[in-house]
Amino acid sequence: MSVSVMTFLAHVALCYHYAYVLYFHVTEAVPNLSAVRPYTYGGMYKYLTVWCLILQLVYFSWCVISDLIAASAEGSSIAKAATRFRDWLLAAAVFPIGTLVVTTFWLIYAIDRELIFPEKMDRFFPAWLNHALHTFVLPLLLLEMFLDKHKYPSRTSGMLGTISFGLAYLIWLMYLGFAQNIWVYPFLEVLEGPYFVLFFAVTTTFVLLLYYIGEKVNNLLGGGKGSESRHSPMQKID
Repeated sequence: MSVSVMTFLAHVALCYHYAYVLYFHVTEAVPNLSAVRPYTYGGMYKYLTVWCLILQLVYFSWCVISDLIAASAEGSSIAKAATRFRDWLLAAAVFPIGTLVVTTFWLIYAIDRELIFPEKMDRFFPAWLNHALHTFVLPLLLLEMFLDKHKYPSRTSGMLGTISFGLAYLIWLMYLGFAQNIWVYPFLEVLEGPYFVLFFAVTTTFVLLLYYIGEKVNNLLGGGKGSESRHSPMQKID
């Protein structure tokens, strides 16, 4: 696999972007918000948005590492393994979870913003940070798919990864709700029996649909026939 200068620089820029967003969120936004709405057990890590942010940072950090390996050891087994893991991570978690966060946030916001992002939070949560967390995630992933070709894993492997990530977050939500009496999303507390199960069944179906959509979008933007950059290759990154 060849690595282009443009692709490498884009990965570095996105890595720094998400690192700064996380840094600002932890050092500025969280202290300001906790002053008016104290964080309970689990802090900011209760929210899927924060899981998504960390996931994006991990992914683009790995892209940088993968690019460096590919440039210094092109065609080696370790370069191929790094690329396969990168592509699997994008398919199984980064794209479906990122798209889920963007679509559900703005859908709920359009219905009633007080349910997801109350107006009073505007004083403590800069608009650019809100968009970095809930808007720009999807266009940046589409840009990534356009700049670099990604070979999706088998659907069994990819969807198992998606389900595993979703199950991990579900277990965390249930622990917080039933063991700590902290319902991250208040509407879950009022859902009874079958409606509770139905909500998670529908959500799971939607996330798996997003996996399928991601696969099709990747094929459309990047060709889906390999993991090669669209731009002129560089053999070594100094």
